[in-house]
Amino acid sequence: MDPVVYTALPIAAARANENAHNDRMIVDPLATKLLAGENQLLTETKGFDGHMVKRTLIGDDLVKESHRLGTRQVVSIGAGMDSRAFRLGLVDMRFFEVDKQQLFDMKEPLVRDVPTQCLDRKIIAGDLANMDLKNGLQKAGFNASQPTCWLLEGLVMYLTASEMRKLAAQIGELAAPGSTLWHDAFSETSVKQGMSFYGASFKSGMDDYSDLWKHSGFRRSMMMDAGGAWVDRRERKLQMDGRYEVSPSQLRGKPMCLLVRADK
Repeated sequence: MDPVVYTALPIAAARANENAHNDRMIVDPLATKLLAGENQLLTETKGFDGHMVKRTLIGDDLVKESHRLGTRQVVSIGAGMDSRAFRLGLVDMRFFEVDKQQLFDMKEPLVRDVPTQCLDRKIIAGDLANMDLKNGLQKAGFNASQPTCWLLEGLVMYLTASEMRKLAAQIGELAAPGSTLWHDAFSETSVKQGMSFYGASFKSGMDDYSDLWKHSGFRRSMMMDAGGAWVDRRERKLQMDGRYEVSPSQLRGKPMCLLVRADK
């Protein structure tokens, strides 16, 4: 199996472990099924479950925030075993999942008989590094005149810098005013030190994601140190400290895990 495709499974394992907690912050009964039989991951992932739960909650919160503001379509690029279409209860939302064919060959048999909790769910298969995103989305019924919530969760580190710039340009062209976007990432220094996840090597890290999204047509963008976000189980919500926001100049030469958001 493609190592990048396989990385979707430990992410699902982290959600499955969270779903099993008495004080769970994510309700995802589908997550265990989405392990595709790789149940040993339930034990292997415990060291980084906290980070993955935080990452999932950021995406969940952004989708729900976008919905409250009137957005009715979500595009998840590098969707992996994303289960939001099956668990968030947004019955008037359309979900578009974009990933490699091999990923969907594994995922679709697992969810075939699972009812969605959304208006529609479409899958778009292709090579994320080189695909014609506009054509694929439009064929699936995507409406480029309406605002969209874009999720690139766990994706950008597997693209080269040039592939990332190409993808950002395509998203900028497709994102209508009112759209919002989120992804995690690593600084250039982090990736140059050599990073991988379950055998999938990271190809790039950048210090200027905020500038990249502005150049792609988003009116506002920001990066923050991922350490400035945490799961507050007492208050039952994700907390984010704005003092952890960083600029490209502050990032240069520093290893850092990043959370990136852009609004159009």
